[in-house]
Amino acid sequence: MRTAEICGLAIIDVSLSAIIQLGDRGYYTPKLRALAVQREEGHETAGSVYFESYEIFERPLPVLNDPAFEENEAVVIHRTNCSPRINVGCIFITAVGASSSVQAGNAMETVAESRIKHIRQYRRKP
Repeated sequence: MRTAEICGLAIIDVSLSAIIQLGDRGYYTPKLRALAVQREEGHETAGSVYFESYEIFERPLPVLNDPAFEENEAVVIHRTNCSPRINVGCIFITAVGASSSVQAGNAMETVAESRIKHIRQYRRKP
């Protein structure tokens, strides 16, 4: 593991399931599932909305394939860090979105997922 030296860090907003990491990290699995519902009728009288009703929440995660490698062949990286420090200048961030990461350092393994379904229920005007 290494030490991260950051000259300055200014962040306005970090949203759901996001992480700000200074330094190395071994394993990272942020996950967000969201239903955003806008209705003309009140939620108390319109009924409930369920994740199970929408196929997007049940789909398997996509598999990343690199055509340069054979099937099931792992990518192996060997590094030598001559300095135990990570030096970064000033970082200015407006927003870090759902299930995302800002990191100064190494992430050994990252699996991030964000699935959002926006639902708008309004009467059609004649």
